[in-house]
Amino acid sequence: MKSRLTTFLLALLVMMSVSYAEVPADVPVPAALQPTDVWQLDVQFHGNPEQLEVKLPGDEVPTRFWYLVYTITNNTGKDVDFYPTFEVMTNTFMLYEAGKVPSKPVYEAVEKLYKKSVPLLEPEIQVAGRILQGEDNARDCVCILDDFDPNATSVKLFISGFSNETQTIEVADDKNEKKSKKVLLRKTLMIEYTVPGDVNNQDKKVMLFRRKEWIMR
Repeated sequence: MKSRLTTFLLALLVMMSVSYAEVPADVPVPAALQPTDVWQLDVQFHGNPEQLEVKLPGDEVPTRFWYLVYTITNNTGKDVDFYPTFEVMTNTFMLYEAGKVPSKPVYEAVEKLYKKSVPLLEPEIQVAGRILQGEDNARDCVCILDDFDPNATSVKLFISGFSNETQTIEVADDKNEKKSKKVLLRKTLMIEYTVPGDVNNQDKKVMLFRRKEWIMR
């Protein structure tokens, strides 16, 4: 019970991430003017997340996944390291992290769908690492996401790794209220989608773009 309560409270805190225009001035936000030692990759998404069903090795029935195809380009003026993380937060306070299940069969299914339109598509595990400069070194990637709570009507996708900007803040220590601890925040792209559809017809559900913004998380 305690574990469930802790998970719920953590999820609630994440859901409260909003733009700097809506929060007090002392809440950390990305820098308006980027320091010279901070970089940010350019990212282009190929539409909204799509769902598909894949039968994993050893399973008798297919499993539903969501995937998002995107292209990153390094126009920072230097080669940089790219190690992305993707998390989905539903409006029902459930948090899902990408990469928790073997994604090779899912990637191969997506690869077939984009064989003509994105012939150089790569799984994220293969793209992660050094990203060279210039348009000629742009990389086409796919992120595989687990299916989420069927009762959710909206989700927020949090993506970090596109920038190396960080901030350190002090917060109250949950184990000792008289002490504080330091927490590292990373510049994160938050994309919100609505998820219309009938809970009894999950295969018909889609994600519709609502808004996006950069936050510190």
